[in-house]
Amino acid sequence: MELELQKEQFDCYRPGAPLVSTREETAETIVPDYSPDITRIVDVSACLLLRSRTVAEGKLTASGSVKLTLLYMAEGTQGLRSLEYSIPFEQAEKLPDGCDKAVVEGRVCEVEARLLNPRKLFTRLNIEWKATPYCRMTMTTCGKIAQQEEYAIQTLCEKHEISLIESVGDKDFVFSEELALPGGKEAIAELLCSRVKTRVSEVKSVGSKVVLKGVACVSLLYAAEDGRLCSWDEELPFSQILDGVSAEERGEVTAAAVLNLSGCEIHTAGEGEENRAVSVKLFLNACIVLRRTESVECIVDLYSTAYELDAQTQSVELWQSPEVSSVTQNVREQLDIGADVKCVLGADVCFGSVGVSQKDGRASIRAAATVSLLYLDESGAPFALERRIEITAEGEAGGEAQASVENVCAGDIAANSNAGGVELRFPVVFTLVSVASPMCVCLTGLSASEPEAPETDPPSLVLRALGENESLWDIAKQYRTTVEELLSANELTDSAAIAAGRMLLIPRKR
Repeated sequence: MELELQKEQFDCYRPGAPLVSTREETAETIVPDYSPDITRIVDVSACLLLRSRTVAEGKLTASGSVKLTLLYMAEGTQGLRSLEYSIPFEQAEKLPDGCDKAVVEGRVCEVEARLLNPRKLFTRLNIEWKATPYCRMTMTTCGKIAQQEEYAIQTLCEKHEISLIESVGDKDFVFSEELALPGGKEAIAELLCSRVKTRVSEVKSVGSKVVLKGVACVSLLYAAEDGRLCSWDEELPFSQILDGVSAEERGEVTAAAVLNLSGCEIHTAGEGEENRAVSVKLFLNACIVLRRTESVECIVDLYSTAYELDAQTQSVELWQSPEVSSVTQNVREQLDIGADVKCVLGADVCFGSVGVSQKDGRASIRAAATVSLLYLDESGAPFALERRIEITAEGEAGGEAQASVENVCAGDIAANSNAGGVELRFPVVFTLVSVASPMCVCLTGLSASEPEAPETDPPSLVLRALGENESLWDIAKQYRTTVEELLSANELTDSAAIAAGRMLLIPRKR
C-alpha cells in the first residue's frame, strides 16, 4: 500500500561554482592629430565599463570597453598631458546545464602602455572575470505522512533553518554629484586624470524594493593655473531605491549586491579662476541576489509498530544563511626609487586573484595585488612606479562551512617619502563569506504491508540496558514499541535524562 507523503516544495536558485578566467586584450592606437608627439609615457590607468550582460542558449556574454587615460610628456611642450582612449572587449563563458542567470564581475588587474613611435601606442591589459551561475531548481522536503496514525507510524524529525535564493536580477541606475573644490586647493586649469572605484556598504530588501547604499571613491589629478600638479580625493556616499526586485511575502529576506560601472563622465563645471567645481556622473548596474529564510521539518527516520514499511529516501543539501565577516590586514610596503621624491601625486592598489584555504576552523587568505605610485622626483619631473605584491591574512572560517572572499578593497593609502623611496601604508579589508550546506536524508516514497507472523511467540517481558550512544528511539524502533510507552513503563518523564547502562523494562508489543 502506497502511503501519501505531505511534502513541501521550494522553487529557488542554486549557485554554481564561480567561473574565473583572465583575458588579455591588446591594441595599437594612433595619437590624434590634435595631440603633439609623445616623448615619454609617464603612467596609464584603466577603468572597466561593463555595458552589456546576456545569458542565452547556455552561454554568458559580457561586453563593454576599457577606458584608458595616458599621462605623458610631449615634444615642444612643458608639463604633463593626458590622452583618453578606449579598447572594446567581449567575453563569453559556457554555463552549466540549466543555468539561466549569472552575476558577473570584471576588473583590470594589469595594464601596460608603450610607444611604438611618437604617434602610435601599444597597449596590453589583463581583465579578470568572475561569473557566478545560478540554476533554477525545486527543493523538496517531507515532514509528515497523511496516514501516520492509521498505520501506527512513529517518525523522528529534524528542524532546520534554510536559506533559499529566491531571486537573481539586475537594475541600472545613475548617480550624479557636483563636487566643490576645498578651500585649500588651487583652482583647476586642466583635469588630467580621474579614477573611480565603487563599493557596496548596505543592501536591504523592503517588500518589492531593494535599498542599496554605497560609496564612490573619486581620485582626480589636475594642473593648476601656474602649472603645478595637484591631486584631490573624495568619497561620495549614495543611496538608491531599486524597484521591481520581488520577494515572496513570507520568511525573512536578505539581499546582496554586486556593482559594475557601465559609464563614467567626470568634467570641470567652472571656468578660469572660478573653476573650482567638478561634475561626476556614474552609470551603474547592480546585480541583486535575494535570499529567504525558511523553517523546515524533515523526517529522518521512521518505523511502524504494526506494519512493515518500505521507505525510499534521498540526500538533500540544505543551504543555510551565509555568515559574513570582515578580515582586515594592515599592509606596509617600501617602494625603492633610488632617488629623492619631491611629492607624491597619487597611489593606488589594484587586486588580482584571491585564494582561500581552510584548516581547523581558520581561513588563510592570499591576494595578488599591484601597488602603483605617481610622484615628482627632486627636479619636479613626473614618474610612475608599479610593484606586484602578495597580501596574506587569517580569519575565522565557520567550522565545516565553505569560505570564500566576496570582496576585497583597500582603505586610505598613506604615502611617506623617505631616503631613496616611498613607504606606503594601507589597510586591506576582505569580506569573508562562509556557507554551510549540511546534507539531510529526506523521505521521497513510502509503502506499508502486513508483517509476517513470527515463528515463535516473543517474550512477555524484556529487561535491557541502555547502551552507549543509544537513545530511547533506537530501543523503541528495535522492539516496535513507542518512546511514550517506554517512558510510562519505566515511570520516566524525560528521555534525555536517562544515563547509559540504566536497565529498562520494555513492554511487549500488542
